[in-house]
Amino acid sequence: MRAVTLSNHQVQRELQKNFICAWENIKGKRSYAGSSNSHMPTNGAIEVSNCSGHHNVQMVFMTSDGRVLHCLPGYWKPRDFLTELDLALALGKLYYKKELSVVKRNEEFLNLHLRHSIAHTEGLRTASYHQPFDKQNLEKREQSDFHRKEGFVLGLKTPDQVLHERLAERPYLPFEAFDIEKFVDMGLKQYKYDHGLPCKGHKTRPTAMEAPTRN
Repeated sequence: MRAVTLSNHQVQRELQKNFICAWENIKGKRSYAGSSNSHMPTNGAIEVSNCSGHHNVQMVFMTSDGRVLHCLPGYWKPRDFLTELDLALALGKLYYKKELSVVKRNEEFLNLHLRHSIAHTEGLRTASYHQPFDKQNLEKREQSDFHRKEGFVLGLKTPDQVLHERLAERPYLPFEAFDIEKFVDMGLKQYKYDHGLPCKGHKTRPTAMEAPTRN
Protein backbone atom coordinates (compact mmCIF):
# COMPACT_ATOMS: atom_id res chain seq x y z
CA MET A 1 0.00 0.00 0.00
CA ARG A 2 2.74 2.49 0.89
CA ALA A 3 4.76 1.91 -2.26
CA VAL A 4 1.87 2.12 -4.74
CA THR A 5 -1.49 3.37 -3.45
CA LEU A 6 -0.45 5.69 -0.62
CA SER A 7 2.30 7.20 -2.76
CA ASN A 8 -0.27 8.20 -5.40
CA HIS A 9 -0.58 12.01 -5.42
CA GLN A 10 -4.35 12.07 -5.85
CA VAL A 11 -4.81 9.60 -2.99
CA GLN A 12 -2.54 11.72 -0.79
CA ARG A 13 -4.50 14.89 -1.60
CA GLU A 14 -7.85 13.28 -0.76
CA LEU A 15 -6.59 11.79 2.51
CA GLN A 16 -4.97 15.04 3.62
CA LYS A 17 -8.05 17.06 2.70
CA ASN A 18 -10.75 14.91 4.29
CA PHE A 19 -9.18 12.65 6.95
CA ILE A 20 -6.89 12.69 9.96
CA CYS A 21 -4.53 9.79 9.29
CA ALA A 22 -2.84 7.49 11.78
CA TRP A 23 -1.42 4.00 11.67
CA GLU A 24 -0.58 1.05 13.92
CA ASN A 25 1.78 -1.86 13.37
CA ILE A 26 -0.45 -4.90 14.08
CA LYS A 27 2.27 -7.55 13.61
CA GLY A 28 2.42 -9.65 16.76
CA LYS A 29 -0.13 -7.36 18.47
CA ARG A 30 -3.42 -8.45 16.92
CA SER A 31 -4.73 -12.01 16.63
CA TYR A 32 -6.01 -11.38 13.11
CA ALA A 33 -2.62 -10.26 11.75
CA GLY A 34 -1.48 -12.70 9.06
CA SER A 35 1.98 -13.62 7.86
CA SER A 36 3.74 -14.33 4.60
CA ASN A 37 7.28 -14.66 3.37
CA SER A 38 9.60 -11.69 3.65
CA HIS A 39 10.70 -9.87 0.50
CA MET A 40 14.23 -9.45 -0.71
CA PRO A 41 15.45 -5.82 -0.59
CA THR A 42 15.94 -5.96 -4.36
CA ASN A 43 12.28 -6.77 -5.02
CA GLY A 44 10.33 -3.96 -6.60
CA ALA A 45 6.67 -3.23 -5.84
CA ILE A 46 3.92 -4.74 -7.98
CA GLU A 47 0.17 -4.23 -8.04
CA VAL A 48 -1.90 -7.19 -6.85
CA SER A 49 -5.65 -7.78 -6.67
CA ASN A 50 -7.84 -5.69 -4.39
CA CYS A 51 -8.18 -7.21 -0.88
CA SER A 52 -5.00 -9.30 -1.24
CA GLY A 53 -3.22 -9.42 2.12
CA HIS A 54 -6.53 -8.94 3.95
CA HIS A 55 -5.11 -10.18 7.25
CA ASN A 56 -1.96 -8.05 6.99
CA VAL A 57 -3.34 -4.58 6.23
CA GLN A 58 -6.66 -2.89 7.05
CA MET A 59 -7.65 0.71 6.31
CA VAL A 60 -10.40 1.74 8.76
CA PHE A 61 -12.38 4.95 8.21
CA MET A 62 -14.14 6.37 11.27
CA THR A 63 -16.13 9.34 12.49
CA SER A 64 -14.57 11.76 14.97
CA ASP A 65 -16.20 9.82 17.82
CA GLY A 66 -14.85 6.45 16.69
CA ARG A 67 -17.73 4.96 14.69
CA VAL A 68 -16.67 2.74 11.78
CA LEU A 69 -17.80 4.02 8.38
CA HIS A 70 -15.78 1.74 6.15
CA CYS A 71 -12.97 -0.80 6.27
CA LEU A 72 -10.77 -1.82 3.35
CA PRO A 73 -8.82 -5.05 3.93
CA GLY A 74 -5.56 -5.63 2.09
CA TYR A 75 -4.19 -3.89 -0.97
CA TRP A 76 -6.31 -1.59 -3.21
CA LYS A 77 -5.44 -0.11 -6.56
CA PRO A 78 -5.31 3.72 -6.38
CA ARG A 79 -8.30 4.30 -8.73
CA ASP A 80 -10.47 1.86 -6.75
CA PHE A 81 -9.25 3.18 -3.41
CA LEU A 82 -10.47 6.65 -4.42
CA THR A 83 -14.01 5.37 -5.13
CA GLU A 84 -14.10 3.81 -1.66
CA LEU A 85 -12.92 7.11 -0.14
CA ASP A 86 -15.92 8.80 -1.77
CA LEU A 87 -18.22 6.26 -0.12
CA ALA A 88 -16.58 6.78 3.29
CA LEU A 89 -17.18 10.54 2.94
CA ALA A 90 -20.84 10.00 2.01
CA LEU A 91 -21.29 7.72 5.03
CA GLY A 92 -19.66 10.33 7.25
CA LYS A 93 -22.05 13.04 6.05
CA LEU A 94 -24.98 10.69 6.64
CA TYR A 95 -23.88 10.06 10.23
CA TYR A 96 -24.12 13.76 11.11
CA LYS A 97 -27.63 14.24 9.68
CA LYS A 98 -29.22 14.66 13.08
CA GLU A 99 -32.68 15.13 11.57
CA LEU A 100 -32.71 11.40 10.74
CA SER A 101 -33.71 8.79 13.27
CA VAL A 102 -31.11 6.17 14.17
CA VAL A 103 -33.21 3.51 12.43
CA LYS A 104 -33.46 5.55 9.22
CA ARG A 105 -29.78 6.47 9.31
CA ASN A 106 -28.71 2.84 9.76
CA GLU A 107 -31.04 1.76 6.97
CA GLU A 108 -29.43 4.27 4.62
CA PHE A 109 -25.97 3.08 5.75
CA LEU A 110 -26.95 -0.42 4.63
CA ASN A 111 -28.36 0.86 1.34
CA LEU A 112 -25.27 2.93 0.54
CA HIS A 113 -22.95 -0.04 0.98
CA LEU A 114 -25.11 -2.40 -1.05
CA ARG A 115 -25.75 0.12 -3.83
CA HIS A 116 -22.05 0.90 -4.00
CA SER A 117 -21.26 -2.80 -4.39
CA ILE A 118 -23.80 -3.19 -7.19
CA ALA A 119 -22.49 -0.05 -8.92
CA HIS A 120 -18.90 -1.27 -8.97
CA THR A 121 -17.43 -0.87 -12.42
CA GLU A 122 -16.30 -3.82 -14.50
CA GLY A 123 -12.74 -2.60 -14.05
CA LEU A 124 -13.02 -2.76 -10.26
CA ARG A 125 -14.58 -6.22 -10.37
CA THR A 126 -11.78 -7.39 -12.64
CA ALA A 127 -9.26 -6.05 -10.12
CA SER A 128 -11.02 -7.71 -7.17
CA TYR A 129 -10.38 -11.41 -7.51
CA HIS A 130 -9.23 -14.13 -5.15
CA GLN A 131 -5.63 -15.21 -4.95
CA PRO A 132 -5.46 -18.96 -5.79
CA PHE A 133 -4.65 -20.01 -2.21
CA ASP A 134 -7.52 -17.91 -0.81
CA LYS A 135 -9.92 -19.29 -3.43
CA GLN A 136 -9.03 -22.89 -2.57
CA ASN A 137 -9.47 -22.18 1.13
CA LEU A 138 -12.87 -20.51 0.72
CA GLU A 139 -14.20 -23.21 -1.62
CA LYS A 140 -13.76 -25.74 1.20
CA ARG A 141 -15.93 -23.71 3.58
CA GLU A 142 -19.46 -24.73 2.73
CA GLN A 143 -21.07 -22.22 5.10
CA SER A 144 -18.96 -19.25 4.04
CA ASP A 145 -20.80 -16.08 2.98
CA PHE A 146 -18.59 -16.09 -0.10
CA HIS A 147 -20.67 -18.90 -1.62
CA ARG A 148 -23.57 -17.90 -3.87
CA LYS A 149 -26.54 -19.80 -2.49
CA GLU A 150 -29.20 -18.63 -4.95
CA GLY A 151 -29.54 -17.84 -8.64
CA PHE A 152 -28.07 -19.29 -11.79
CA VAL A 153 -24.45 -18.29 -11.13
CA LEU A 154 -22.43 -20.63 -8.92
CA GLY A 155 -19.02 -20.15 -7.36
CA LEU A 156 -17.61 -17.50 -5.05
CA LYS A 157 -18.56 -13.87 -4.72
CA THR A 158 -15.75 -11.37 -5.24
CA PRO A 159 -13.99 -9.94 -2.15
CA ASP A 160 -15.24 -6.40 -2.84
CA GLN A 161 -18.87 -7.61 -2.88
CA VAL A 162 -18.56 -9.53 0.40
CA LEU A 163 -16.83 -6.69 2.25
CA HIS A 164 -19.74 -4.34 1.47
CA GLU A 165 -22.29 -7.00 2.46
CA ARG A 166 -20.48 -7.48 5.77
CA LEU A 167 -20.25 -3.74 6.39
CA ALA A 168 -23.96 -3.32 5.65
CA GLU A 169 -24.62 -5.49 8.72
CA ARG A 170 -22.42 -3.29 10.93
CA PRO A 171 -23.94 0.22 10.81
CA TYR A 172 -21.78 2.79 12.62
CA LEU A 173 -20.38 0.36 15.16
CA PRO A 174 -17.92 1.77 17.72
CA PHE A 175 -14.43 0.68 16.75
CA GLU A 176 -14.13 -1.39 19.96
CA ALA A 177 -17.21 -3.41 18.90
CA PHE A 178 -16.10 -3.87 15.28
CA ASP A 179 -14.92 -7.47 14.91
CA ILE A 180 -12.03 -6.96 12.48
CA GLU A 181 -10.87 -10.57 12.83
CA LYS A 182 -14.17 -11.88 11.50
CA PHE A 183 -14.55 -9.07 8.98
CA VAL A 184 -11.17 -9.68 7.28
CA ASP A 185 -11.58 -13.47 7.13
CA MET A 186 -11.30 -13.77 3.35
CA GLY A 187 -9.05 -16.78 2.98
CA LEU A 188 -5.74 -17.91 4.39
CA LYS A 189 -4.16 -16.12 7.32
CA GLN A 190 -0.69 -17.52 6.71
CA TYR A 191 0.74 -18.42 3.32
CA LYS A 192 4.07 -18.75 1.56
CA TYR A 193 5.29 -17.84 -1.90
CA ASP A 194 8.66 -17.54 -3.58
CA HIS A 195 8.57 -14.08 -5.14
CA GLY A 196 12.19 -13.04 -5.52
CA LEU A 197 13.43 -15.54 -2.94
CA PRO A 198 16.35 -17.69 -4.08
CA CYS A 199 15.61 -21.24 -2.96
CA LYS A 200 16.01 -24.81 -4.11
CA GLY A 201 14.13 -25.55 -7.30
CA HIS A 202 13.38 -21.91 -8.09
CA LYS A 203 15.24 -19.28 -10.02
CA THR A 204 15.70 -15.84 -8.58
CA ARG A 205 13.05 -13.46 -9.88
CA PRO A 206 13.87 -10.13 -11.59
CA THR A 207 15.54 -7.40 -9.57
CA ALA A 208 13.88 -4.10 -8.67
CA MET A 209 15.19 -2.54 -11.87
CA GLU A 210 13.55 -5.27 -13.95
CA ALA A 211 10.38 -6.00 -12.02
CA PRO A 212 7.05 -4.12 -12.09
CA THR A 213 5.83 -2.22 -9.04
CA ARG A 214 4.30 -4.03 -6.05
CA ASN A 215 2.67 -3.26 -2.69
